[in-house]
Amino acid sequence: MIKIWSIALAVLAAVTFTVPASAQNSYSEPRAVKGGAVTVALKNIPSEDSATVNGRYTVNRGDGTITLPYLSGRTHVLGKTARDIEALIRSQYVAQKIYRDPIVQVTLGVDNSQELERRFVQVTGYVGGKKNLPYREGMTLIEALLDCGDISDYGSRYVQITRRGVTRKYDYFSAKDRAIVLYPGDIINVPKRPLSEGRPSSVGP
Repeated sequence: MIKIWSIALAVLAAVTFTVPASAQNSYSEPRAVKGGAVTVALKNIPSEDSATVNGRYTVNRGDGTITLPYLSGRTHVLGKTARDIEALIRSQYVAQKIYRDPIVQVTLGVDNSQELERRFVQVTGYVGGKKNLPYREGMTLIEALLDCGDISDYGSRYVQITRRGVTRKYDYFSAKDRAIVLYPGDIINVPKRPLSEGRPSSVGP
């Protein structure tokens, strides 16, 4: 009987140790899910970009993607591990010649849809009506402004967006700037228009 048990244990051990490490990890390593959180931290990039790029992103419930600043197109992360996403983000920033050698760190979180519903984009200044807009995935600057009645006649064309303590200016009459994607916690301020500031008759590039 002892001999039979010894043979059985030996066979079981052999089976266990012949399972590839990658297969074992696939069951234990967390993967990005729709509505989940992906926290991204880039190093070895310009310091002025850190506040814009680094942060927490929510995986889109429709297509399983996140939208990262400066990248053209969305980044598909659904089903990927943190290491997979790190390699993907790095390759995208390098391929699009945005950063030469970024160091990417990614942390995956749980479904944060309820937390997301409590997030807002604040719009203030010379607009039709100041509001705290509930954040929605993919919200752009022009959408937020229109939701607040657009800039008023006294509002400047140079709209300010403050994100994590850093304020940048965007031109209301630039199609590119209008399409800037907002993030939870952004503060949009439309300052008063100086008397010397004119307004073009149409929206430019």
